[in-house]
Amino acid sequence: MHLTGIVKIGGALGNDPRPLLDDLANRVARGERWAVVHGASGIMDTLAKSCGMEPCYVTSPSGYRSRYMREAERNLFVAAALSVSATLACEMSLRDTPAAVIRPDTARSVTGTRKEALRSVEDGRVRILHGNFSGTTGAVNPDALERAWEMGSVPLLPPLALDVHGAGLLNVDGDRLAAAAAAGVGADVLVILSNVPGLLANPADPESLVERASLEDWADLEKLAKGNMKRKLLACREALEQGIERVCLADSRVDRPLSRALEGSGTHLCQAAFTEAAV
Repeated sequence: MHLTGIVKIGGALGNDPRPLLDDLANRVARGERWAVVHGASGIMDTLAKSCGMEPCYVTSPSGYRSRYMREAERNLFVAAALSVSATLACEMSLRDTPAAVIRPDTARSVTGTRKEALRSVEDGRVRILHGNFSGTTGAVNPDALERAWEMGSVPLLPPLALDVHGAGLLNVDGDRLAAAAAAGVGADVLVILSNVPGLLANPADPESLVERASLEDWADLEKLAKGNMKRKLLACREALEQGIERVCLADSRVDRPLSRALEGSGTHLCQAAFTEAAV
């Protein structure tokens, strides 16, 4: 059976998706099944500022950075996320590779739970922010992705989930959504691409790349993860603990970023002692 994989491309302005889409089109043409999860942080920040909304990020007591969203920001984020999906779908069509945008409110593909209150550390004190419309991914229904694959399309998943308690669409973390999607479809591999080479022992030194590790090494890995990498590493652990055998953190800024990751570049994580896998 052909390879089934989930690839996540970040939404920061430094993440150009075109090298990934070129690479992806070639691999799909060879019979592989891939779904793309994307972010929308860059375009959201741009739109928010143009609308007079200052983007609000908070850091939790455990060190995780996340976006605080009131209802107006949530509505804008939905538009931003779906616009990224539409752009990616158009780019895929230019590569003769059909793509299907999987909206959680129409396809019932992704459910989540709203985090109405966020804890934020400010000046050494913990502050509670209410009225938040971000959430946590619960489950990904594989049926929507399977239908897209059966129709010969690449599923595109925006960083959105449908709240199980009726709060509507929620902004969710794209990395953790990708982990849930990989678990939902029983993917062979999860690849998370961003504008860094992978997990670095020293974030200021791109040569300090951690090339391989397993769940046995997690305590040491967590000490190295800083900023947004903390949540990426959390997503990797969630994927591994849900049965995904191989997770890659790799650079989106190179040619053939997906293939290079599968060939060994970036940080490769597995459940137990690392074993070679031919992909």
